[in-house]
Amino acid sequence: MYIREYMHTDVITTTSDTPIHDAEKIMRDRNIRRLPVLDRGKLVGIVTRGRIREATAPKATSLSVWELNYLLSKMKVRDVMTKDVITIPPDMPLEKAVALGQEKGMGAFPVMDGNRLVGIVTDTDLYKVAAHVLGFGQPGLRLHILEPSRHGSTTEVIDIINKNRYGIKILSLFHVTPPTIQQESCIIHLDTEDANKVDGITAELKNKGYQAQIRAF
Repeated sequence: MYIREYMHTDVITTTSDTPIHDAEKIMRDRNIRRLPVLDRGKLVGIVTRGRIREATAPKATSLSVWELNYLLSKMKVRDVMTKDVITIPPDMPLEKAVALGQEKGMGAFPVMDGNRLVGIVTDTDLYKVAAHVLGFGQPGLRLHILEPSRHGSTTEVIDIINKNRYGIKILSLFHVTPPTIQQESCIIHLDTEDANKVDGITAELKNKGYQAQIRAF
């Protein structure tokens, strides 16, 4: 999975000399939280609704309301935008973008193909993809296996599932190591909601030395 497959290509942008109230209105009307800032086609920053709210929030000042509103009306996007923008290429693997977002605390990445802005991907987009891959909200059962440390265990588990007499299929499979138990787990999303059909699978897994549990998604 690569960023180009999930990024938004119809990117709404603004310029650095746009009044901040106009930029905020664009985001409000389009129901978005950030705008890449382009000057003559070059990415020079990114502005968010949060940064604009911070800039326009009431502050302790000796200025009158009229004077303060006048100053705010003169503020441009360049006055509040983030200039050091972290960008990613369209061929970056999705999981690498997720890790980078966590490391940098980023809520969105402009996607650059060379010097050209070709898209944007947000933390909401990445969450939706992760939820889809993990099977959240989809029907089926979760087969949770605490794996013994041995070579070929995943292949063995898959073989046991594939040879079941009910024709149950694997929708997704992923490995996690919860910090609370420090033991690798294999989570498998099965395409059935009938726990009785999985009894034979869990019994064989336990005979092979696995700790296996069935849980609903």
